[in-house]
Amino acid sequence: MKVKLAYSKDEELKPLLPLLNGRINKRGYDFEVIKIKEDEIKFNLNNFDLLFIPLPVLALAKDIKILTNGSNVTEKLFIRRIKEDKVLKLLVSGTNSTEFYLAKILINGNITPAFYDYNSEINYNEGDIDLYNEWVKHCGKIPIVLSVLGSVRLSDDELLKLKVIIRDSASLMVNEGEVESTSKELGLKGREAIECFFKLCREKGLCNEVKLSLL
Repeated sequence: MKVKLAYSKDEELKPLLPLLNGRINKRGYDFEVIKIKEDEIKFNLNNFDLLFIPLPVLALAKDIKILTNGSNVTEKLFIRRIKEDKVLKLLVSGTNSTEFYLAKILINGNITPAFYDYNSEINYNEGDIDLYNEWVKHCGKIPIVLSVLGSVRLSDDELLKLKVIIRDSASLMVNEGEVESTSKELGLKGREAIECFFKLCREKGLCNEVKLSLL
């Protein structure tokens, strides 16, 4: 069976690399991997079997089934200032990116998204503003879930079959120290992270109530 998989950031594919590179048994699945712009994800939910979906998009669409495996997770997230301006113009991969929403939620609701002429950018290693530290103040010592694997096209049965090989792939990457353990399985901390994101998002008036369907 061919599975069309959409992603927008290279980091998202890390948990799946052993699967995509043939290091584990694909069990009859053939993956067609396509990179699209992050802001196009919400318009393409019906055009792919699986997509890496930033959390804000989950509040904009219905009937998305979310796999608890293969998520893009981090415990390091910073804003790096490039030059000082009164208004923080943040370079974003998309206006629906989890990182941009977190910047608005945790730091300053007046942050402006920018694709050019920016004065700051997201950094996953170091920076001037520690977003993860601010996250911990509100949500506790849990990881930040940036995007999850979701589908509106595949049946529960197909998704449960895919879950097994995706978990095996992510497990290899966890063992090799390439991804966080939550990428293998969201578990309690991962679920708490998603819930806390939407709680903070609603409190800031940036998100509506969202009902999650986790597999």
